[in-house]
Amino acid sequence: MNKSIESVLAEGGVYVSVVVGRSMEPMLREREDTVAVVPIKGRLKKYDVALFRDGEKYVLHRVVKVLPDSYVFCGDNCVTCEKNITDKDVLGILDKVWKGKRGEKEMKLEGFGYLLYSRYKVFELWPRKIFRKLKIALSWRLKKIFRKKK
Repeated sequence: MNKSIESVLAEGGVYVSVVVGRSMEPMLREREDTVAVVPIKGRLKKYDVALFRDGEKYVLHRVVKVLPDSYVFCGDNCVTCEKNITDKDVLGILDKVWKGKRGEKEMKLEGFGYLLYSRYKVFELWPRKIFRKLKIALSWRLKKIFRKKK
């Protein structure tokens, strides 16, 4: 019997899956790392990584801002944020990560290194956005310059 992610987490279970997508790189590598998501207890905090529903798709991203009635999420490898995600959209919170295709090593989500990493990824979001825009503008200019020379 195949249960949905929502039903597994609503029943207090643990949802385990291989990561699909590159939005949380370098922390989570596509089709290599395995994650365990558990139901949330209370409100999320800034820096938490949570699974939420965005329309028809499931997204596992980091909380970059907590608002009184919603959250702002962003992937560690993204510049676009998901805004107005409410508690009813959030399905669970990241509990464990196993690195590698065979889950050889469990990643510690409560250690000092992870704490530093999560804060850095939220801190560097705005410089990442600016750099990405500059990179796009520069490539557009270079294409325009080299097109004229032909």
